Amino acid sequence: MAGLFILGFVSSLESRASLEVVVFTHFITIGFLSMTMLGAMFQMLPVTAGVTLKHQQIIAPLVHGLLSSGLLIFAYAFYNYQSTLMSVALVMLLSAFLVFIVATALTLKNAKNVTPTIKAFIGALTSLLIALLLAGYLTLSHANTSLSEHHQAILYTHIVFSLLGWVSMLIIGVSYQVIPMFYVAESYPNFYTKYAIKVIFALLVSLGFALFIKNNQLYLLLKVFAALMLADYAVTTISLLLNRKRKITDTTTYYWYFAMSMLLAAVVVSLANEWLHISQLNTLAVVIFIYGFAMSVITGMMYKIVPFLVWFHLTNEGFINMPTMNELIGKKTTTVQFALHIVALLSLATLIFDSSFQMAAGMAIVLSNALLLFNLIKGSRIYFTKQGLEKMNF
Repeated sequence: MAGLFILGFVSSLESRASLEVVVFTHFITIGFLSMTMLGAMFQMLPVTAGVTLKHQQIIAPLVHGLLSSGLLIFAYAFYNYQSTLMSVALVMLLSAFLVFIVATALTLKNAKNVTPTIKAFIGALTSLLIALLLAGYLTLSHANTSLSEHHQAILYTHIVFSLLGWVSMLIIGVSYQVIPMFYVAESYPNFYTKYAIKVIFALLVSLGFALFIKNNQLYLLLKVFAALMLADYAVTTISLLLNRKRKITDTTTYYWYFAMSMLLAAVVVSLANEWLHISQLNTLAVVIFIYGFAMSVITGMMYKIVPFLVWFHLTNEGFINMPTMNELIGKKTTTVQFALHIVALLSLATLIFDSSFQMAAGMAIVLSNALLLFNLIKGSRIYFTKQGLEKMNF
């Protein structure tokens, strides 16, 4: 849908504040990133905390339904600037996230072992809550057409807690678990498992404070520290993967390397713009972060986790001669999709500077994510159909 929206309505990404760009951004951040991240937490809570979210058969479809319908109303409301529908969308989206946050918080109270991943989840959910409150204020400001003098500070703080808080902390927390487990790599250094989330959260709060008091020097200093933290995380992750014990390389490994490289690129571009003052570079940094870093990690992890869940559950049900996790999707189609993903990112980056790339960017996003959808369906259909599985076990 984000790709189709680009094709029909977004001629340029130059202005990050334009309504079209706001809608496109939320198609990605809510429609792709958040839905997948919430789904991953449903699955990872039992693994990392030994607790299962109560009534998840009710909560999961409720949250997903509210997010899906709320996002569509949000997109229509902002593109047509209809204040009543903005409020409706706000209520639906806030309800979806708050139901999940409250349910998860109540579940985590019963966790016997608070692992580094759980600490990262708590930091991510706290950041999400702050981002939601700020988003509520911003949406109501648009609905009432009354933007306060602190509107820019609130907007930037919302972006900071959404991307550096909610998205980054959750990815960092998940990587603590999946890098050693799936890639037979060493664990992250003690600094990350013990202190990194606390340091990042403190930096986010301080960045928000610096924005509100309009202290540019303090903001720049804190931004450099935050950038160095993220850069060090990226380098550490690449190092762990390069020195992993299991040297077999698949598409998910490519995605991790690419994601960490894009995180480094986003940091460099964002810091460079503090001295160059080119407005498009801010947008470029956000595009690289969202599409290059966050989407890459999540896509790579879906290719690893979906086949694993299929294999795990069917094996537990007594099916013996199951295809391997790699066979369920196949390396060829995932590699093609990875290439299309890179093309989509390059096209989006170019669209910031040249509106003639509208068709290329839109089509690349549509093709990349259509193939991703096909691959995920291919990898999971054996679980839902179970056709022929009985024959495989004779």
